[in-house]
Amino acid sequence: MVLTGGEGRIPEGYRAWASGAARELYILGADPGVPMGKLFPQAAQLSPERLSRVHVEGWSENTLENAYSAKAAVEGRGYSSVILVTSDYHVPRAWIAFRKILPARVALSVLPVRSEGWGSPGAVWRTARRHFLEGWKYWWYRILLRWE
Repeated sequence: MVLTGGEGRIPEGYRAWASGAARELYILGADPGVPMGKLFPQAAQLSPERLSRVHVEGWSENTLENAYSAKAAVEGRGYSSVILVTSDYHVPRAWIAFRKILPARVALSVLPVRSEGWGSPGAVWRTARRHFLEGWKYWWYRILLRWE
């Protein structure tokens, strides 16, 4: 399950899927108007059978909605495990949401994607801001999901 919204997430999810880490590739929260070839250029080389294993979901707009979308896929297809692909800074909050929403029988593993731009000008401030905001979101999810 690849969560959109961060650089490198879709290519990393595609690499994991193409290497055989999963049978199906789900891209959650993508703009429904974006063609498959724009999401990942390798789509043009995939056989129709292989391409039928790629699922793009476009209704979810945040991490919690991504988790509910994943739950529908997991329950509908009877999956026993999920690989969550998201940015390194996003892992704690995504883990909480997915662990709370997915059935307890489903094993959850994470493939963190390293955040881009560490060496670029202003990276220290962007990183500090990102972690500060992500920290607030994390604690909000901890409180919100406690009563789910």
